[in-house]
Amino acid sequence: MADARWTWEVHPPEGWLLVPTAATLPPDLLDAWEREVTDLVRASFDDEPETDEDPDGVLHSLREQAAAESVANLRAFADGVVDAGARVVAALGVPDQAPIPVLVTVGLEPVDDPGDDLMTALGGTGGYPVAPPKTEHLDLPDGDGLRVTRLDLDPETGGAWMSVAVGRRTEHPDAVVDTVLQWRSQNLFNAPAMIELLDELLPAVSIIRSAP
Repeated sequence: MADARWTWEVHPPEGWLLVPTAATLPPDLLDAWEREVTDLVRASFDDEPETDEDPDGVLHSLREQAAAESVANLRAFADGVVDAGARVVAALGVPDQAPIPVLVTVGLEPVDDPGDDLMTALGGTGGYPVAPPKTEHLDLPDGDGLRVTRLDLDPETGGAWMSVAVGRRTEHPDAVVDTVLQWRSQNLFNAPAMIELLDELLPAVSIIRSAP
């Protein structure tokens, strides 16, 4: 949001992590965050204690590696979008899943904006002809809401990608503010859970007007 009069924050609810970046935390605190979250992720993979079925600790090593890689991927994602003004929040504790990243963006539009940019940001235009984007209107207490679910096919590999995006538009006398949450993955089976999780996360994004 390139307007000094407005700021926004994410206050993650329980089960969510706000992923820091090199621009928001010094290196020592980043290292501490990565260690702590890696431990949480590893524990979430398997709460059962080690047994004699893994005498060489192979499963333990694999979980360690998977946890470290998932946290590194989160950090790389967050660092890659911070210059565009976006943030990354991750859902932790989804059964049998590494932390699931969600991209959070907030944009400012003029009061007479028809909403085309919001619909585009949500993925509500274009799409796979056989399965066009599904758009739903949401009744929100603090603005007008939209949810877009869509299926895309990679033109090179033919692989399927599912995305769920939720948007909120709040109107002010001199501007409208759009909040967009986006999840995209080739794990199609996560889509139902992500619909509920994004609905849970949306109220955690607060818009603050710091100056008239």
